Amino acid sequence: MNRNTLAKDQATMFTVDGNPMPLCLPIGSAIFVYLGQVWITQEGMREDVILGPGERFDVRSGTLILASGIRGNAYVYVACRRDATERADSDVYAFLRRRARRLRAEELNQMVRTISDRLSHALSTVLAQFRTTFAPSKRIPVTHTPC
Repeated sequence: MNRNTLAKDQATMFTVDGNPMPLCLPIGSAIFVYLGQVWITQEGMREDVILGPGERFDVRSGTLILASGIRGNAYVYVACRRDATERADSDVYAFLRRRARRLRAEELNQMVRTISDRLSHALSTVLAQFRTTFAPSKRIPVTHTPC
């Protein structure tokens, strides 16, 4: 995959220098600057945008975006649509904290489901062994012949 193209549910971090970097981002994603300044131009937009540290640019069109660092390198975080539309934080740090909390919650839920599934499987195995071990045996009736 081209590193300048963002997949639907992917987020990425990268460095932007003074050379224009073409970006193909899905509608709904967001660009955050966390260090330096970035000059953003998008086809169809009347005006360019300059973002400083902590500022956000929402992608509202699927057209090509050109991003370049101003006065040296800038460090950028591109949020996927799912994260960007969840809540419109303009502060990159608040946004990343919220995203980290959501990812931790998803990971904990997955761990709980996995543990629950494994315990359920182990319990059903133990119960099956218990039934096999302690099940009443079939007795063959003994017939006595009269003497």
